[in-house]
Amino acid sequence: MFFGDLLEGLFDSLGEFLNPLLLFGTLSVVSGAGVLLTKYSSLQPIYVLLISLLIGVGAYFLIYYFFIIPMSNAEASTSISVHDLEGKIGEVITTIPAHGLGEVFIESTNGSRNETAKSFDENELKQGTRIVVVQVKDQILYVSALDQL
Repeated sequence: MFFGDLLEGLFDSLGEFLNPLLLFGTLSVVSGAGVLLTKYSSLQPIYVLLISLLIGVGAYFLIYYFFIIPMSNAEASTSISVHDLEGKIGEVITTIPAHGLGEVFIESTNGSRNETAKSFDENELKQGTRIVVVQVKDQILYVSALDQL
């Protein structure tokens, strides 16, 4: 158990540099470059190895910056961001006071959702009023009555 915890801590500290996609992708490029250089050039084996390793180092950084970093920053959810709700039409489900918060119901292709909302025009919006989302700030939807546009 101690040895397993030690290895786990070691690999966690190295972070994404030992990502399997990165390691196997680099190994494939090094191997492929070695095969091609051996077959189509008359270089000595040590030069083939050195050139293949240099190509592999280049591939390592390309894979890291163009695959690993973008994939680690990607959202794993199919739901939409709250900022994508700007311009969407919905309905007030909890009355929104002129200077307070309420709740709105918005339907989208990804499903329906309830969100905290505030009146953009600082007017009271009663339950059942059709609204449009004007702005999203600090995860709060600023809405206006649809008939006031």
